[in-house]
Amino acid sequence: MKKLLSIASVLGLSLSAAVAAAAPASAATDRSGAERLNIPNSSACRAGRTVLEGMVAGPGGQLYIIFSKGSAGEPVLSRWLRDGSTWDGSSWVCSGAPVSMPELGHGNDLAYNPNYLGGGPALIATQGSQTAFPDDDVTIVHLGSDGSIGSTQVVDLPTGNISGLCYSATAAGGAGKYAARRLGSLWTHPGSGALTSGWTLVESSLTSHDNRSDQGIDCSENYIWNTKSINDSSADTGWNWIYQYNWSGGDVESDIGVPGNDLTDEIEDITHVGSEFFVGINRNGGLADSVKVLTE
Repeated sequence: MKKLLSIASVLGLSLSAAVAAAAPASAATDRSGAERLNIPNSSACRAGRTVLEGMVAGPGGQLYIIFSKGSAGEPVLSRWLRDGSTWDGSSWVCSGAPVSMPELGHGNDLAYNPNYLGGGPALIATQGSQTAFPDDDVTIVHLGSDGSIGSTQVVDLPTGNISGLCYSATAAGGAGKYAARRLGSLWTHPGSGALTSGWTLVESSLTSHDNRSDQGIDCSENYIWNTKSINDSSADTGWNWIYQYNWSGGDVESDIGVPGNDLTDEIEDITHVGSEFFVGINRNGGLADSVKVLTE
């Protein structure tokens, strides 16, 4: 893999420089760390939904997670609050009943903007995924000052179908910036202004990895992280991947591996809270979904 630029030097984050030779998928390094949240299918915050979809950290480190019934849809948006100061498996507790939101569509990814169009905090959810649920709409979910879930509106993007979206308030010298990804293309958008215009295609051939499916993305002041799910060729190649880019779409580090555990664990999204990155894992076969630390 390519050299990982020191994120700590620019973000104060815990991921540091790493250099390693390119390796086949079967020899990938496990980069998933301690579990921060365990979400069994019986959790009331899933409302009977079996698939963990988009995830993002919001105000005060709150987590927002979309659950759905897979191809049947019927998504709900759940909100998780920090419980105590220890970063452990019970760091968050579900805050009230999840909110049914058909307008989230497939709900493949979530972004968080602390002051959307000057109107306060909001989540922005992509409605589609890479191939099975293509959609160029996003859903704006307005939040209360305490992070509570409020009203919604749907916005049509001129970029065409996307499956990943993120926002960084610290990018572009603090002016804020969006990134959106569809297959091998990366678009960016200034932090101010309506999402219906102003997008720039900055890269049309992002680093990829065979036939894996694009999932959620995350971004910060200098970097963008793209998650790629397991493929179905064999358990030996059934790894999830994360690719780190700069804002021009240039490759910073590729082939960050998160194991698929015999094709059971499917990465869905990535987000960060302060100095720690987390990955959302949808687990097949009725096993509890998980939010885990991404390690160096």
